Amino acid sequence: MANIKIVLADTDDKYLMPLERKFIDGLEDKADLIVITDSGYLKEYFSVPQRVDILVINEELYDAELERHNIASVFILMEQELLNNNTGDVDANRIYKYTSVKEIYAEIIGKSSARSETLSSKEETKILMIYSPVGGIGKSAVSAALCEALAKYQKKVLFIGIDSLQTIGSVLPKLPFMESGTEKLLIDKKDYVYEALKTKIISRAFDILPPFHLSLPSLNIKIEDYINLINGIKDSKDYDYIIVDGATGFTEDLSGLMGVSDHTIILAGQDKNAVHKLDCLLRNIDCSDNERFVFVCNKYKQNKENYLLNGYLANSCRISEYIEDWSENSDSEEGFIANNRSIQKLALMFI
Repeated sequence: MANIKIVLADTDDKYLMPLERKFIDGLEDKADLIVITDSGYLKEYFSVPQRVDILVINEELYDAELERHNIASVFILMEQELLNNNTGDVDANRIYKYTSVKEIYAEIIGKSSARSETLSSKEETKILMIYSPVGGIGKSAVSAALCEALAKYQKKVLFIGIDSLQTIGSVLPKLPFMESGTEKLLIDKKDYVYEALKTKIISRAFDILPPFHLSLPSLNIKIEDYINLINGIKDSKDYDYIIVDGATGFTEDLSGLMGVSDHTIILAGQDKNAVHKLDCLLRNIDCSDNERFVFVCNKYKQNKENYLLNGYLANSCRISEYIEDWSENSDSEEGFIANNRSIQKLALMFI
């Protein structure tokens, strides 16, 4: 298969260097990379018909004449951050130039129409578990929002909720329940459990394993049954990410699920009661591996005291992201939180 052709154009060569390195590291020998830092050479290069898969160009260098060429995807680097992505003159994407290199790369690869087997080499499925020792912290909303954020980067994502009471319908409205009798397939623990449940999965912006109408204990479903299913899905490589909305509390089974997860995102609150519960958790589990355990403060309010910064806890865990309280900004969790800048940054940590 032929390599894809990528052109990076900006007069600031120091700016382009880390972006160029990111493309080299990410695509290795699958792409032909052309870096242009001279406006005169840019005009010379496009003075003859060119076929380009991806053009990343500074807004000051962009010219409507480029539309004459066979360019599959155009990404314009903007000096100012925009509220929308409408160029008005070409089927292109605008990217804020001073976003992180990782985010720029992920957006270009995710949104490129040149995306093919060349760009989407199959990697191991990543299991991300969202967990909290605090009830009502917004765990399910963050889980669903993270799914949507990853899906916007063209990742294939599956949401699985394992709360005893399957209440994800409050976050994902009009979600049908799992068919009666399906619990027997889940409990079976046979190697074919994923194949048996595959047809039950619902597709929206991301895929969802429907919730059960009754509580999991009443159906005799245990977390180990979900672990068996998740391992089967991971082995299939059908998905880039499996997002597990974990149960509140701390049990041996939940610890086992953390063990099979590539990353566990622990949601914390800033108030004294939430911080006390997080402190109790940290006294029972080693979360010192910053790659596997990511701490996020959800529903953060700047005008309230942040007890996460006080004493022992401030030194025992590092908060990677603060997600501002979305409940006061929108009547609907769905949509608003998915477009939250902090959620998007959180998604990029795992891409």
